[in-house]
Amino acid sequence: APGTSFSPGTTGGGNGRPDVAPSIQQYAFLIDKTRLAPSFTLGGAKVPVTVPAGQASEPTAARETAPAPVAGNGADMVEVPLIRIAHGRSGDKGDISNIGIVARKPALLAVIRAEVTPERVAEYLAFTVKGRVTRYDLPGIDAVNFVCEQALGGGGMASLRGDPLGKGMAQVLLSMPVRVPKALLV
Repeated sequence: APGTSFSPGTTGGGNGRPDVAPSIQQYAFLIDKTRLAPSFTLGGAKVPVTVPAGQASEPTAARETAPAPVAGNGADMVEVPLIRIAHGRSGDKGDISNIGIVARKPALLAVIRAEVTPERVAEYLAFTVKGRVTRYDLPGIDAVNFVCEQALGGGGMASLRGDPLGKGMAQVLLSMPVRVPKALLV
């Protein structure tokens, strides 16, 4: 992101953009987890971290389950902006916006899953999202992730949007109205 977001990516002489110059090179490799001994330091004491060997799993989207029913009838429900029950963070990869929504407390995840569906997100963000919206569960952190395709006007250097990298997309989505049982808002 520094190349497109910080001043070197948006200023420069001549054609308006600096020339590309190799300055770093990535080298990726795999290490067997059994050879690792991760730890962290807390209050001066070294604490070991157990890393399970694990196994290959199916993609998260395939494991997504139907939303749990949200208890409450019409009188028990209230409409609020999503920000009342969730935090959000977003970013980009090319013309794809990635929006993470995290429940403010575990009990609210069922509401988020029932109310913040891919269809509703696509409809709410239709002013900018022109492609498919896919939701993925993020098990263990009471969150979901939305991948919005054709969302950034071409992305980065190609877009004429004020936010070509989609950093503000989560804030836009957090304004979406959702229906929540009153008891969960206390």
